[in-house]
Amino acid sequence: MPMVIDPLFEIECDVVARACAISPDGEWVSWSGDDGIVRLIEVNGASCNELESFQVEDAVTHIQISQDGMIVIGTHSGDLHGHERLGGHRWTHPIGGGCDHLSISEDGTVIACVDGGRNLHILTENGIVRGKFSSGELILLCVSDSGNSIAVADDEGTVHMLDNNGNLLWSRKCESEVGETISSFSILHDESLLLSREALGLTQGDIPQIALEHWSENGEKLSVEEIDSRAVCIVPEKEGALVGLFDGQVIQVNQNMSKTPLWRSMYAISDIKRCGNDTLIASWFHLHRIDGGGEESWRCEHTGLVDSIRSSKDGSRIAISGDNQNDYTRENRILILDPDSEPYLLSNDAGIDDDLLGFDEGSEVKTITAASDDDLYADGGDDIAALLTEEEREMFSEGVAPQIDDDLMMMLDDEIEQLAQMPETDGDDLMAGLTDDSAVENIAPTADAGYDQIVSADDTGTAIVLLDGSASIAGTHDIAQWSWRDGTSKQIGDTVKIKVKLSPGNHTFTLTVADSMRESTTDTITVQVEGSSSDDSFDLLYD
Repeated sequence: MPMVIDPLFEIECDVVARACAISPDGEWVSWSGDDGIVRLIEVNGASCNELESFQVEDAVTHIQISQDGMIVIGTHSGDLHGHERLGGHRWTHPIGGGCDHLSISEDGTVIACVDGGRNLHILTENGIVRGKFSSGELILLCVSDSGNSIAVADDEGTVHMLDNNGNLLWSRKCESEVGETISSFSILHDESLLLSREALGLTQGDIPQIALEHWSENGEKLSVEEIDSRAVCIVPEKEGALVGLFDGQVIQVNQNMSKTPLWRSMYAISDIKRCGNDTLIASWFHLHRIDGGGEESWRCEHTGLVDSIRSSKDGSRIAISGDNQNDYTRENRILILDPDSEPYLLSNDAGIDDDLLGFDEGSEVKTITAASDDDLYADGGDDIAALLTEEEREMFSEGVAPQIDDDLMMMLDDEIEQLAQMPETDGDDLMAGLTDDSAVENIAPTADAGYDQIVSADDTGTAIVLLDGSASIAGTHDIAQWSWRDGTSKQIGDTVKIKVKLSPGNHTFTLTVADSMRESTTDTITVQVEGSSSDDSFDLLYD
């Protein structure tokens, strides 16, 4: 049986914990969810106490805590905020379409986020803008521990390495003609980059479909190593990295890219953290501590799928969160652990109800022994006779077998004969029915509202923007109806293209296309207008 540890504290969450962070000193935890309430929990000492919480204007998706205690908060569709634990709100940085990705340096002096418009923003811990960067649809973000470099990747496999002011240092271009994706990457301690690349289609014979690539800090490709499954997390260590794979493997990669298997789970790896010379690995419902030899020291079970590991700077306090994804129970909690707790052996009957203990393996089970035949069949027939009619009881007492109704037998013979005369089903006719065009379900059109936009206001304090849905694709039938709606779901247009005059701020518009069969789909575009004032008002322009 495995060795386990119990959590020091269990923080019960009344909403799904979308974001969670633990302070560098390990004395308090901050978490939030869809309700936008940022909770602060003191976990130092022998008790777990809730501190004064505060509210932000939107659902919270990301939380990070810097070394000086600044709480950096990213929201679903709003702005980026900086709060002090005791000093209240410090700063707000406007971004378009919310915070999709957030990363900060180890000392918290460099903050980077990718907004809903897929643009990179780089700030100081005081909310001062250091730089911006835009290139394609950015989907991955990483800031080095030193804060000297930042890596971003788009949805086509292109990776850009930047300095901490947003200046481009070098780029890694997509190599496959069909397309590829970057599943994860990390900037190592020597400022080199280790990434996991996966091809989306067939590759040339000399190009592995899934591989780790190692790039120098100057943009030189150092090595390529094929791996069995895509990497879902890469964590730097002293002279290389720990790589967690989708198939449950955890491997150690050193500076010359040689791979050493460390441990394997039956399920995908979701997160990895270093704990001294050991490794903390989140997989499925458990957090595992694995020593340098690949042996499990202990495990701790969560009620939900563990999706993140948060650690204090010295590793003395660990916070894990997860969602059980059960719409009925929805038990959500954050566990606070001491990784150096004394583990104990999980009992065989742990978690077994008292009334089932008798069936547990190794326990004595009483065997039910049948009585002798004389006792078993000692009934004189009174119980059976009570179930029979008077005529049947008389036949039973005389030992006469009951007669089966001839009419019933004739009906059964007729049924058998009819079944035998039924024609056999032709497999070709069945396949013809499956391939009949008339049986194909109607395919809805595909709405395409265009790319998210960032524009600047003119001298009048407004900007004129064209909303263009001409990239929408018809399905089985042609597109018969167009409908543009604003952020309040009010319809503002019914043509392929419309023009709107926007004031500074973030604006959201939704395009709905429908065919003659009333099959429809929608697509949303975010427009960010940069200017001195900020609101969401606009005017519709007609040609």
